[in-house]
Amino acid sequence: MVLQHQFFTPILFLIFNRPDTTRIVFDQIRKQKPRQLFIAADGPRLTHNDDVIRCKQARALIDTIDWPCEVQTLFRDENLGCGRAVSEAITWFFSHVEQGIILEDDCVPDATFFDFCTAMLERYRDDSRVMMITGLSYLLNKITSRKTYFFSRYYPVWGWATWRRAWQLYDFELAEWSSWRPVDIIEQFFNERKIIDFWARYFDRIVNHEIDTWDIQWTYACIKHQAFCVVPFNNLISNIGYFGLHATGVKSFDQGLACRPIDVAHLVHPSAITVQDYFDRLIYKNMKVIPGNWVVRHIERCRMALKARLNR
Repeated sequence: MVLQHQFFTPILFLIFNRPDTTRIVFDQIRKQKPRQLFIAADGPRLTHNDDVIRCKQARALIDTIDWPCEVQTLFRDENLGCGRAVSEAITWFFSHVEQGIILEDDCVPDATFFDFCTAMLERYRDDSRVMMITGLSYLLNKITSRKTYFFSRYYPVWGWATWRRAWQLYDFELAEWSSWRPVDIIEQFFNERKIIDFWARYFDRIVNHEIDTWDIQWTYACIKHQAFCVVPFNNLISNIGYFGLHATGVKSFDQGLACRPIDVAHLVHPSAITVQDYFDRLIYKNMKVIPGNWVVRHIERCRMALKARLNR
């Protein structure tokens, strides 16, 4: 009998109402044949008549699982919105596992993404200086290095992995920021006033309930604890979410980025857990951390989604 390859790192797959992109990402997961697969889905929106059928179509992919797999689902009947649905799903995930990979329904991973995350999860499992691993690299495959990855103070969640011990530091409400706005937390971590002001502004918008999202709060947790993100030099994630809750239907520069596989069998690790400012400056330049950048667009879409929810 030929034994099937099976992937042992738990995966959380976050889906909603896009069966087409969900299927594309799911096909990449299928190739790994994970032993544990968690699928979380927000409920349909009352103001969108086609959500019921589209959510049902996306969830039906569970019926196509044809390998030995422990499957757990968190399928919502009510629409919680981007912020609550995703953050509570991740909390649910880590109530069951100690570490794992998180993929959304529009983030297509390169095949080497999975083993890269597994290797990094194992290597930095007990190191509090590292809080996450990402597959998305805004170096745009333009940097050649003998090393496989580097440490950064940016925290992209388009295909990522983390540990329960890190997620336990997450606070959706940003209660500390709300009570006394400790800007010095950011100032201790970043050298550039532009970036300090940038994040402080968006933490303010979270506590003022101006936007409905969850990832800005995760960035806050990482900054607060002065922890780093593992970033591969080669980009391993291509976002195809041109349409969706926070999408406009127009492809932006950071969507559909080319992937370039890494040699997981021959990883070359950095000599120390420290940030090289040159790479971070290049990342923020490529992300265009100025008015009109990708985060600003994302935040504005989140704000509009929240406004739509409040007005329905």
